[in-house]
Amino acid sequence: MLNRINITIILILFSTIIHAQDNWMLKGYVKGMTAMQTIDDGGMSIENTLHNRFDFNWYINDNFTFTAGLRNRIIAGNNVMLIPNYSEYVGRDVGYFDLSWVWADEKSWIGVSQLDRLMIDYSVGNFQVTVGRQRINWGQTFVWNPNDLFNTYSYFDFDYEEKPGSDAVRLQYYLGESSKIELSTSINSDDKITSALLYRFNTHGVDIQFLAGIFTESDYVFGGGWSGSIAGGGFSGEFTYFHPMENYAEEKSAITATLHYDYTFKNTFNLQFETLYNGFGTDDFSSGLGDILFMDLSPKNLFPTKVAFFGSGGYQLSPLFNLTLAGMYGPEGNFLYTGPTITYSMSDTMELAVIGQYYTMDKVKDTSGNLLANSGSALFIRLKWAF
Repeated sequence: MLNRINITIILILFSTIIHAQDNWMLKGYVKGMTAMQTIDDGGMSIENTLHNRFDFNWYINDNFTFTAGLRNRIIAGNNVMLIPNYSEYVGRDVGYFDLSWVWADEKSWIGVSQLDRLMIDYSVGNFQVTVGRQRINWGQTFVWNPNDLFNTYSYFDFDYEEKPGSDAVRLQYYLGESSKIELSTSINSDDKITSALLYRFNTHGVDIQFLAGIFTESDYVFGGGWSGSIAGGGFSGEFTYFHPMENYAEEKSAITATLHYDYTFKNTFNLQFETLYNGFGTDDFSSGLGDILFMDLSPKNLFPTKVAFFGSGGYQLSPLFNLTLAGMYGPEGNFLYTGPTITYSMSDTMELAVIGQYYTMDKVKDTSGNLLANSGSALFIRLKWAF
């Protein structure tokens, strides 16, 4: 335990140094964020997070590249004291290899580190193979990604820009500048395998893909997606059909699909719209707010409701200031989210952001008749320095 603490502290201290040589590079960032949150009764929790990241690339030769990404966090505040097993939740690792460790678990603060990238890449000619913890991004839309079989992420986890990775083997063969065949296979912490074949190509300026395989040894999957433009704006979509491999009478087949459109005006004003159809969603949502914000995500579980809508608008107030307002709505349960964000670029490497969040939904009770949390708000103040 002591060795892990010492190693992590030394790495954070050395984040003031950036190394770049002919065949290797180290970069990253340090972020400090204060979060103030209220739920229902007006009681406030305050949490402070020191977040550090290292990304290391070693270009061994013309064919081999080694990549590692280390994420370190120190979290202090009310949640650590009030939420049972909070360190286990923050430090959990869903990959086959447990590459996360909680190196400090005190009454009011915790320290956790994770290797979310650890892979070796080999390429020769048109062929590329990547082995290890990596991000396999098959998604085409912004908020919900039915095609993202390997690395599902939450829109609300805005402080994790890199998004999670999975323990996988990825084989890619490039047929041309904009077409390829890919076979990816991963294994998770439950020893379940996801394996799928992807074919991607471009025609008439539209990127199109089709995929087929198995998902966590529970479903056969078939899907597709596209990314193009209509009326000067970006237009994309995805769908994935899930068919149970066993227990046909108990499990159901269903499709999950998204549509996305975004448009940027000449004055930099940007609009985004996205809608989700979730074949696994519920018609009568009866869970509390926490089940939406902290749900275990997967391509079969992108959102609790049957249908959901997202919209956002962004405007560059000046070369240094950006303002964004986002919203989300789920008709089942009348879930509503609004989130304004303003960012200020203090320099090429320093950024200050203020993020607001507000959630509300219908009042619901648990099986014992107790009211569950149905509204909440949060304010985040974050300073980021990249090196």
